Amino acid sequence: MEKRYEVIDKIIAAEIYLYIIFMFLTRGEAIRNILLFSSFFLWLITLKYRSNKWILKEPVPLLFWGLMASILISAIFSIAPLYSLKNLVTDPLKSAIFFCLLATTLSEQKRLRMFVYISCVILVFTISVGYYSYWAYNLPLMKPVTWIRHAWHSRFAMDINTLLPFTLIILLLSNDVKLKLLILFIIMTGILGVILSTARGGLAGFTGIALIWMVYFLKTKKVGFKIITAIVASVVILFSAALFLSPLMKEKFISNKKNIASLGKRTEIWKPLVAAALERPIFGWGYGSKIFSMDTPFEDTLYKVAPVNRKQAFRNPHNAFLKIFFHQGIVGLILYLALIITATRTFWKGIANAEIFKSYVLTACASIMTGTFFINSLSENPRLISLTFILGIGLAAHYMKNENSHS
Repeated sequence: MEKRYEVIDKIIAAEIYLYIIFMFLTRGEAIRNILLFSSFFLWLITLKYRSNKWILKEPVPLLFWGLMASILISAIFSIAPLYSLKNLVTDPLKSAIFFCLLATTLSEQKRLRMFVYISCVILVFTISVGYYSYWAYNLPLMKPVTWIRHAWHSRFAMDINTLLPFTLIILLLSNDVKLKLLILFIIMTGILGVILSTARGGLAGFTGIALIWMVYFLKTKKVGFKIITAIVASVVILFSAALFLSPLMKEKFISNKKNIASLGKRTEIWKPLVAAALERPIFGWGYGSKIFSMDTPFEDTLYKVAPVNRKQAFRNPHNAFLKIFFHQGIVGLILYLALIITATRTFWKGIANAEIFKSYVLTACASIMTGTFFINSLSENPRLISLTFILGIGLAAHYMKNENSHS
């Protein structure tokens, strides 16, 4: 049975890699579902032989399950319970499955190394379709608009920010000068892609990611201060050039001061959102994006109607924390904050006594948690599956050396 288990485990890992690739494609939902549910089925039938399933009972996973429970409770007490319960089979169910698979199956160095190289390939694809769309369709900002990958500029920037830290690991580990130069080129074109997306939340998120890595380098002395200064100077030059050459960049970052002050009019969404959330502060109005478009939550507030019915562009909260407060109440918000704070702290503390590869993966996860799920989340709504992705990889790396200690 041991050999059978190893074969099945390799199949699960291969399906996870494929699923991660398809996560960054617009097409292929049916394929994603087949990969996810078939790998979970194999995971379940081999669960009794898996020595590291204890990982799923550690503090970060327990908070993750708490967040899942808050989603279920909000669906039960929803103003549209059938709609909310139906939505549980989308992001929440898939995230729960994905979390189990990532945290346990990829908790080996060779598998995480494979993941790092796959991340680099996905990054190359992502920025390639972004640059192609930017030039081919003469877009004012960079975003992918192809049949295989289509996304808003903010989502495009978020995807690049997710992939850049893992790609950086290849640069740090490689002794091949040619490979180093190639990876450096990929990283710089990725950074320029974030800049040309004009997504201010994405740029702020990238800044947070970069700061975490700089603290890590200065703390461990893995990279010299002069090299860090040169890299920062290069990014500043890229940003300045984009600001000079792009009219939209000038408008969004310099000219339109009213737009800057209102965070792109997001505050006009947040005021009615908070007012409505305070009407049902414990468990929220219910799970599912369409509830935010209903007038019912806003009827007893000064605003009377949903933000989207006042202006079509106000169709989503544009703030992950306020979104959770609205849909899942203070219970969901507290659990969400506890989860991301505990996870970030766990990943960062795990760096202290880790070997070099493990420390890089944990730094990458801690930086993404900071840049995307703290900073960028103040103006955008990352998907639950995206958070699960980083949590799962971070936990797989964190418990990589302790696989048999709790068996």
